Amino acid sequence: MNLQLNHQLKFLAGKLKGKTIMVSGASGLIGARLIALISTLHTEYDSSIKGIGLYRNEKKLNWAFPTIPEGIKMSRWDVEDGQVPDVGHYDAIVHCAGISGGKKMHLVNPGGVFLTNIGGTKQLLDYNAQHCKGVFLFVSTYEIYGEVLQDTPFKEDYPCRLDTFTLRNCYAEMKRMCEMMCCMWSSQHSFDSYSVRLTSTFGTGVEYEDPRFFAEFARCIIENRDIVLKSSGGTVRSYLDADDAATAMLYIVANGQNGNAYNLTNMQNAISIRDIAQRMIEVSGSEIKLKFDVAEDVAKLGYRKEGCTLMDATKLMDLGWQPVFTLDETIGKLIQSMRKTKN
Repeated sequence: MNLQLNHQLKFLAGKLKGKTIMVSGASGLIGARLIALISTLHTEYDSSIKGIGLYRNEKKLNWAFPTIPEGIKMSRWDVEDGQVPDVGHYDAIVHCAGISGGKKMHLVNPGGVFLTNIGGTKQLLDYNAQHCKGVFLFVSTYEIYGEVLQDTPFKEDYPCRLDTFTLRNCYAEMKRMCEMMCCMWSSQHSFDSYSVRLTSTFGTGVEYEDPRFFAEFARCIIENRDIVLKSSGGTVRSYLDADDAATAMLYIVANGQNGNAYNLTNMQNAISIRDIAQRMIEVSGSEIKLKFDVAEDVAKLGYRKEGCTLMDATKLMDLGWQPVFTLDETIGKLIQSMRKTKN
């Protein structure tokens, strides 16, 4: 194991010893990596940390966890049921669940994306207020900053520039509203809350049919198809390994300051979409090509406006966390994981 990662896990094992962490969206990419991390701390670091996973889709859960990891209890939660199931004692909640902009849901059913996510966050905040009042970490997104007018890393106080008449932005506006809800419920019901603004994240655990661009690139490599970009691929952002994301979130639970948002990214991984496509081809050793078939109206495809979105994660790193995995390592984990799930 990487020495830096081992150091971080030892720290978390000591800091969170005996705690129970509830994770919503336990069958999703980030939630599943959190559950796996909590189980590792439980079994390998003598920490007696336990996890409670909330999931909705049993098929996805069985795909993510053919057997339930040691130290973990799973419970089904569907927002449509109107309430969170009683899961007993917990010390913290990491709220990862929600409908994302994937599969162009923000174009097909924008109202559903918005209201389902708001409703789910309210249910979980109400449950926390009425039960254990544990610390509440909301998983937000880099998209809440909207159009960024600088090409250097920006901190958490960077002003929001979201066009409310761009349909794509319904997802980002929903995340902003959920952050505000966390602030309100935290103040009114006396529990600590934070948000983590997550960059594009991938690695182990990405489903084979995942609609996001990095999964499509990996599918092209696995299926020996040329990668075809429908835009110029000029958008630049920093990427993050899903396992680094999970570790960072537990650092916030352990050391975060109430009422704060934290940018979460690997600042060493700044790269454009076209360059990451080329890098994935090179890392995999594939002989496929990168080609362009740029659409006349890229906005109709639901893509974000091209630009540079580089978050400054210094505030989070000041809590003691550091990213461990390089971009090449994360690409390798993604392709390996997707090859496995394809079979």
